[in-house]
Amino acid sequence: MNDDSDIRQVLWQLAFQFKVSSKRAVRDYDLPLNGMHIRLLQMIRRHPDCTAQQIASVTGRDKAQITRVIKELESMALITRTPDPGDRRAQLLSLNEKGRGLMARIKDAEDEVKKTLLKGINKKDQNTFIEIGNRMLDNLREH
Repeated sequence: MNDDSDIRQVLWQLAFQFKVSSKRAVRDYDLPLNGMHIRLLQMIRRHPDCTAQQIASVTGRDKAQITRVIKELESMALITRTPDPGDRRAQLLSLNEKGRGLMARIKDAEDEVKKTLLKGINKKDQNTFIEIGNRMLDNLREH
């Protein structure tokens, strides 16, 4: 059987090549971040006033790891933490002005990768891929 027709191989290679291309774009745009920094900034942008616990739940990562990355983002002056009025133990996370500016540059880098990734693939096929990929993820999450 040809490796190109084995879905496991295709998924592994797609994930690997996407990661390599994304890292290259981050480097080419001279962004001072790693993949986890970018992922957390994206989540904070999409869900302002989220907490470290919420991010840990969504990502499946250890809360201690998330907290370390949040501290790094805060030390880079990209996010702000404010006390959660509903829970004294929690901090609400949001992008500050510098963080929002950096996210605009990240979006440009991501758009470049997306353009390359989807070259020659029509919108219908893209939507089918997304639908099937989401069903696969649901299957794995249920298992």
